[in-house]
Amino acid sequence: MDDFAEIYQSYYARVHRYLLSLSGSEQQADSLTQEVFYRALLHIGAYRNCRSMFAWLCAIGKNAWLDACRKQKRLVSAEDALQQMPSTAPDPEAVTLERERQSALRSAVLELPGIYRDVVILHVYGEIPLREIAAQKGKSESWGKVTFCRAKRMLAQKLEGLK
Repeated sequence: MDDFAEIYQSYYARVHRYLLSLSGSEQQADSLTQEVFYRALLHIGAYRNCRSMFAWLCAIGKNAWLDACRKQKRLVSAEDALQQMPSTAPDPEAVTLERERQSALRSAVLELPGIYRDVVILHVYGEIPLREIAAQKGKSESWGKVTFCRAKRMLAQKLEGLK
């Protein structure tokens, strides 16, 4: 049990950040993070050392988020999630512009084809190295780099079209 406590302490913040990027809601990210560690504790015997612990926890988190989305029968829109987040910036115009930019970016990421979306979310929001993402998918490190590069190009095109 001490080993799992170390896992919890080591990965809680990163898993929470990853789930916050998926859900856009602090409350939902809190709930999902707890669910991830509960599921991980129940199924720790299924963990294979060939993958990183963080990647395994993120896979559990993504499945928990998808389960929650199915239960809600709708995805939380990025705009709604951003409106629920408190703003610390004093300038309302800057806050509005930043919200629009974040909303457009989050929407563009969610509209990417599956594998590209997964690589971007895991690498950017989950801070998982491309090498680990590629290994998790059974691919080479260069595949991870190329996939991420293509995803960035797709995002740039989508966001350029919005201007």
